[in-house]
Amino acid sequence: WQALAHAADARATGLAGTPMPLDYVATDACHDIDYKGYAYTRTPSDVSGATMTRYDGATPQVWRIPLCDEVVPGRVVEAPVAGYVVPAAHAGFVAGKLDLHGVAYRRLDAGIEGLAVEAFRATSTSFGATPYEGHQRLTVEGTWQPERHAISRGSLFVPIAQPLSRVAVALLEPQAPDSLAAWGWFNNHFERKEYMEPYVAEAVAREMLAADPAVRAEFEQRLASDPAFAADPQARLDFFYRRHASWDDRMDLYPVLRVGKDPR
Repeated sequence: WQALAHAADARATGLAGTPMPLDYVATDACHDIDYKGYAYTRTPSDVSGATMTRYDGATPQVWRIPLCDEVVPGRVVEAPVAGYVVPAAHAGFVAGKLDLHGVAYRRLDAGIEGLAVEAFRATSTSFGATPYEGHQRLTVEGTWQPERHAISRGSLFVPIAQPLSRVAVALLEPQAPDSLAAWGWFNNHFERKEYMEPYVAEAVAREMLAADPAVRAEFEQRLASDPAFAADPQARLDFFYRRHASWDDRMDLYPVLRVGKDPR
């Protein structure tokens, strides 16, 4: 038993940079099985107004139903080469969650200027329409991309080379279904705090179109190739706002970073 446990730990510590499924889905490969149930009727209900199911517990019945039991990886990401960095602003909260699961981490004793990282920027976000278990869940689409960020003293480094690497990925990858991001803990990073009034954006857009032929060409190409964009007045104004100096470049930036080497 101990040998099997140590072997599993060893496999988990070697997942750096390898593909890891964040969730699993059933395929359309199905086959029929016999399922033991009971005879039943389906009749209109004068209580609910819907169709009511009533089972006859005295009359066993075998149902022939499809079973779709081929399960394959759904969304797959590459695990970080070294691990994750949690900025000091979130270190206390995230450390508490990691402690609950026994995930190892280390606090950085000194800040680092211009650390080479991977940062996740959302290209689309969807907030839950209603609360769920006291949280407003979040779904994000986006990509990890290389950037440089200043890291403060007190930030956390969560190494991928540890027995609970899969738990670390499940908690810290923003697109994992049970990640901290998915449960709404970082929603404020995906909420617009600053904005440009439409009448101001209109004036700014005309100035940019007149002054920058490249922006004009990109805008006209987007209008021609993207009907949804062309039909959305706010998206058209945002095209220029995002290229203006007043745009908040931390909007839609996931606060947890990935690193390719230990930030000592």
